[in-house]
Amino acid sequence: MTYEHNEQFTTLACHVERFTKERQFLKGVSPATLGWYESSFKAFAPVLERPLKSTAQIKAAVIERIVCLQTEGRGNKAVSINTYLRCLKAFLRWCHEEQIIKEPVKLSWLKEEEKIISTLKPDDIARLVRYTGNCLSERRVQHLAVLILDTGLRASEALSLKRSDVDFENLILRVELGKGRKTRLVPISQELRKRLWRYTSKLPGDSSMYVFATQRGTKFTLRNFGHDLKLLGNKLHITGVRFSPHTLRHTFAVNYLRAGGNVFYLQRILGHTSLEMTNRYCQSLGIDDLKAVHNGLSLLGR
Repeated sequence: MTYEHNEQFTTLACHVERFTKERQFLKGVSPATLGWYESSFKAFAPVLERPLKSTAQIKAAVIERIVCLQTEGRGNKAVSINTYLRCLKAFLRWCHEEQIIKEPVKLSWLKEEEKIISTLKPDDIARLVRYTGNCLSERRVQHLAVLILDTGLRASEALSLKRSDVDFENLILRVELGKGRKTRLVPISQELRKRLWRYTSKLPGDSSMYVFATQRGTKFTLRNFGHDLKLLGNKLHITGVRFSPHTLRHTFAVNYLRAGGNVFYLQRILGHTSLEMTNRYCQSLGIDDLKAVHNGLSLLGR
């Protein structure tokens, strides 16, 4: 069926800006999500800018564009194209809800290669946790790394924490900056409480300040965090794995499951919108991990 309501309608591209603005002002999506929208719409611009007149034509054009992306030699693997597709699907679903197109466009995901998520080794974690730091910048990045290891926060969420967001009495962090800017409560361990208390008690300023602020009291940037974390990794001789904020988050998630943690609890802690995203961490579990958890949860073992 045609989605062309009148002769003035030309392409789907003319609706991209309204979709983006609605997500920004009504849904409160983060700047990172807006950047993802921009990249995704750019990837599928040849589809959106064509005057397609039916859902069948839209679907055929998307499939044709996917083939082009796969052969362009820009490193567009299935996982990257699926990332763009997730945005495009949301946009086309919105177009259907807004009656811009009369029928839903059903698109299939590309099959992705299952990869084991890289995590820190126990020795790496031990060296990182024991390290005390020789200066403020080293202590800041070490505390940031330990916090993510203990909570699984995204780097952007950890950097946005204010001192008032840390509930020392109830061992809870109030996280506001995440995908969709939704507030969620994340538990912390008693050991992390001790470390954060010692760290924040020596900082100048008040409760409205960022926990990991710069010396001038401004927000510590993600770029500088990644740079300082790489330097710390070199100093601690952490090799064989990319020592990045996301690796710290992966390490938390996989070890949470290895210890017998519930995948539904993990979904809430990580702030994932779907269980499918959380289930990726299960791929890193080996038979020894499953045996260890089974022994602890077995009815006969009790």
